[in-house]
Order: sequence, then C-alpha cells, then structure tokens
Amino acid sequence: MKKLFIILAVITLVMGCIQPQAPQFTQVWKKINKPEEARSILAKVNTSSLTESGEAEYGLLKSIVEYKLHRKLENDSLISASIAYYDLHGGDWLRSRAYLYRGVIRMYRFGNIIDAVRDFKVAEAISEGNDDEELKNQVYQRLAHANYYFRNHPSILRYSKKLLDSSIELKDNTMILKSLLMCATAHADMDQLDSAYIYIKRGIELEKIADMSMLADIYSMMSEIYAERGETIKAVEYLNKWNQIDSTHTTWYLVPAYIRKAQGEYEKAIRLAKLGSEDGDQRTRRKCLELLAELYELTGDEEQASEARMMIHEYDDLMYTNQAMQMVDWQQQFDEVRQTKDFYNRMTWMQRLMIALFVIVTIAIVAGVWWHRRKVRKLSFRLDEDARRISNLRTMIEQLEKSGEDSGQEMARLKEELENRMEHISGTLLVGTQMYNQLQQRQCIAEATAKELQCLVDYFAQLRPKRWQEWERKYKDLSTAQYVFLIMQDDLRYDDEAIAASLDVKRPSVRSMRSRIKGREKE
Repeated sequence: MKKLFIILAVITLVMGCIQPQAPQFTQVWKKINKPEEARSILAKVNTSSLTESGEAEYGLLKSIVEYKLHRKLENDSLISASIAYYDLHGGDWLRSRAYLYRGVIRMYRFGNIIDAVRDFKVAEAISEGNDDEELKNQVYQRLAHANYYFRNHPSILRYSKKLLDSSIELKDNTMILKSLLMCATAHADMDQLDSAYIYIKRGIELEKIADMSMLADIYSMMSEIYAERGETIKAVEYLNKWNQIDSTHTTWYLVPAYIRKAQGEYEKAIRLAKLGSEDGDQRTRRKCLELLAELYELTGDEEQASEARMMIHEYDDLMYTNQAMQMVDWQQQFDEVRQTKDFYNRMTWMQRLMIALFVIVTIAIVAGVWWHRRKVRKLSFRLDEDARRISNLRTMIEQLEKSGEDSGQEMARLKEELENRMEHISGTLLVGTQMYNQLQQRQCIAEATAKELQCLVDYFAQLRPKRWQEWERKYKDLSTAQYVFLIMQDDLRYDDEAIAASLDVKRPSVRSMRSRIKGREKE
C-alpha cells in the first residue's frame, strides 16, 4: 500500500510538469509557430463539449494564436481566465505558458509593462523550478526587453547573460549571437567597454549566420569601441562595413565624430556629434552629448560645454521615472521573496532528510544491539547446554551398556554426538584459555575477533563460576565486550591505563565503558 501511494505521488508530480496531452489541442501546439494553420485546427474544436480544463486550454491557445496573427485584442480576459483555472488546479507546463503570453500581450499590445513584468517573473520562477529550457529562453528575452524600457541596465545584463546560457544549452546559434549582442550592448550602456568588447568579439565569430540587422549591430558596436579607444584604422574598417549595410541610421554619426576627434578635427567632430544628439536612441544621444562636452572643452568653449553637461543631467533625470523605480524595486523584492522561499524549502527538506536519517540510524543501532545481545545470550549458555547434553549422553550410554540390548547403531550415534560436544567444549576452552593468558600477561587484544572474545567469556564463566553468577545477579544484558571489561577490572585488577592499553583505546573510552556498565545494574 505504501509503495502504491509513493508511485501515485510521483506520477502526479510528473504529470504537473509534462506537456499537454489533450488530443484535440496537440496538433494546435505543434503548429503554434504557424498561426494560420493553428487557427484553422482550433476552429474545428467543438467548444460546447469541452471540460473545464479544456476550456482553459482553449482560451490559452486562442489568445496565443490571435496575438501571433496580429488580430485586435480588446483585453486579456480570455487568457486571464485560463490563468485563474491553472492557479487553482495546477499544471505547470500550461500555467507557465499562460503567464508568459499574457505578459507578452500586456506589454506589446496594451503597453502595460509593469503587469507584464509580473507575469514574466511568475513564468520565470516556474521555468527555473522545472528546468524548462525552452520556456526560460523565451522568458529571459522578454524580461531583458521589458527592463530596456526603463534603462535598468544591471537587470538587462543579468537577463541577457541568462539568455546566453540558455541558448548555449539549447545549441541555438542564432539566439547565442543575439544574446551576445545584448550582453555587449548592456555593458556598453554602463560604459564597460572592455567587457562589451569581449562579448562582441565572440559575436564576430558567428557573423556568417547573422541577418542584416544583426550585422549592423555588430559592425556599429565594433566601430564605436575602436573609435572610443582611439584605434582609428579599425574603427574606419568597421564603419565602412556598417555603412554598406545601413547608412541611413542617425547613430552612424557617433563613430565618425569619435574618429574626427582622434584626428584633431574638432569642428567637424562637433557637427557630427550634434547630428547624433538628435537621435531617438537614448544611449546614442547621451554618448553624443558627452562627446560634445569634451569637444567644447578642447576648443575652449566652456559655456557650450556646461550646457551640454546640463543636457546630460536632464537626460539622467528622465532615465528613472517613479514608475521605473517601482518596477525595479518590485523585481528585486520578487526575487528576494522567491530566494527566501527556496531557502526555507531546502532547509525543510534537509531537516526532513536529517530526521529520516536519524530514525534509520537509530533503528539500525537498536536492531544491531538487539541482534548482538541475542547472539551473546545464545553463545553464553552454549557451554552449559553442551555440558548438560554430555552428562545426559553419558547416562544414556551407561544405561544401554547395562541393559545389554542390541543397539549398536544408537550407541554409535550417541558416542559420536558425545565426541562432538566434547570437542566443541575443548576448542572453546582452549581459545578462551589462550585469550585469558594474554590478558594475564597484559598483552593487547584489540585485534581479537568476536568469536575469540566470546570464547574468553565462556572460559571465564567456567573458571570463575561464583563471580560469573555474581555478575549475572548484579547486571542485566551485558555485551561480550562489557564482560571482557569486567574480567580485566574485577578479576585481573587492571587500572584504567592497563585496560586502555589492552583494548588499544583512550582512557576517556574506558571511563565511558565503566559508566555504561554501571547503567546496566539491576535495581
């Protein structure tokens, strides 16, 4: 019954994490990235016969397909109803996808980034808990993008690196290249150009699989880094490559401005930086303003330099609105709560494991002690049983001899058993005698086997019957080792040092043994 319960629990746990198995929706999930085909399959579903779980999955799939087909969505109520069902009834695979796509719809259709991030964080927790690599990859992309809206560069970098690790795990070269560019851009936005260069150099190795947009990002980043370093030749090389792909983008002005500055043509650099400062891209605009402030200082125009620096501060003030800061704080709190919960879950699991191990060890010790004592009792009276049986055998043999009955076979059997019993006694007494002599000579018996120690105890019981009876009256359930200790202490008068030497133990162990024996005294 217990095994059946464990099997059912494991099956329940696994079923919560596997992909959906509803036959009417399996084909829809397979075609989810071909939304037109998915929509035609979904249209054939008989919604009137759906169960509650089927309705939840139908609502989720319909919302995803409508979003992918760029159809108008009035609100997110349909997918929210699916989430409400999964929050109550579980099913991590479907629940995580529901949170992911509700976040996508909220962010890209309704511009509700704060609530979108909340959904993405729930999907992230589920994906990492179940090690769902495909879902993690999608969630990290969305979280990095959402944080980009608020210029939360540390979070952008964190999720870009997570995306890179996930893409490497999935062996998706296109996503590896994209995440390398995201990491490089995040480092560049934080003015960490050396780190940005490391990532963009790795991206160059994959430029053969890059599309035109990715190539433009790679070449613009490389030209900008080399220009800021003052390596004009390399900056011009990548600038030309970039120009061949996209010469219309206003960010193109920033790199030539760096190059003109490096060449000492400050006026031309100022004109280019001014053009770049009109860019809609906040990072390019900030870089151009910083460059303008430097150029005006180099030309001695402190008033213009001061004005450019003021514009930079205005930009910095706009970077973090109250809403953005609230979102950043909320993400941190969510992660902290999750980490705390995970920590306590791990601690609880460890405590349960320790308790289970303690119980198992305790049971094993108790069972071992019981088995040992049972064996000791059995062995302790073996000689007495042998002696009684020998006496009985002799009596029976004498009776047979006196009666004169023809019982040769029975006589032979009794004599054979008598010899075996006497041989056993003599063997036990011989070993016991040798062990006792070793103790009298104060030799170490630490290497003696359990059988040899038992022979010593059996021999002593025959050698000193009165003392043995005295111990049996005084103590209860002593082990062989404890009887050996009493032999050395009470019969041979060993002190603690001599006992420790004979047993090859430390003196505190001797005191501990004496204390345990005292605890066996009968009341």
